[in-house]
Amino acid sequence: MEFSQYIEYELEISRADMPLIRVLQDPSGMTRCGVGSTVWDTGLVLAKYLDHQTSLGKLDLSGKTVLELGSGTGLVGIALGRLHPQCQVTLTDKEELVPLLNRNIELNSATDNTRAQCLDWTTPTSLDTVPDLIIVSDGIFDKDLHQPLAETLARLAGSETRVLLAYETRKFDEEAEFIARWSQTFRFRDIKPSEQDPVMQSEDIFLFDGERKIKVAE
Repeated sequence: MEFSQYIEYELEISRADMPLIRVLQDPSGMTRCGVGSTVWDTGLVLAKYLDHQTSLGKLDLSGKTVLELGSGTGLVGIALGRLHPQCQVTLTDKEELVPLLNRNIELNSATDNTRAQCLDWTTPTSLDTVPDLIIVSDGIFDKDLHQPLAETLARLAGSETRVLLAYETRKFDEEAEFIARWSQTFRFRDIKPSEQDPVMQSEDIFLFDGERKIKVAE
């Protein structure tokens, strides 16, 4: 894939000894990769939430596996892999975005613990391992994605899997429908502004922390 039309975006994380996270992106969303090749505000808020929780010692992913759905540029997953070098991160998106993900992994010298693969929510897929953490950033902007995403989460999350889902509100009624659909198989709570990065947050961006509901034997 040719990246001559892409520009570099940089994200600073809290540890002074770590270099900036750098990803190539197309702010216009006009290339073949579409809007998935753009860094969106929701990804920044989620990345800085993960950074903030890590700096407070409240997030430890040593020896854990992380799956990012709809990775886009890979900014969030790459940042998480940088913060937790002892975890294994898999970035996923549609086939046309995988070359961009691989390029951004290489740009951050992150190949030791971060990889990319195709995962299309509309095509049933299984993984070799059940992830300890699934992260999703701005995955519900299109109503047509709601059911495939909910089904993908239900299929890939195990009983111990934690799910962090973030989105910017655009169409409240449609987003409420997704939350209702998601609640059929998951229980979750909203992440308060006081838990997020003090600067990188927005009243229009919502973060949820969820896990599968426990089935009660009849």
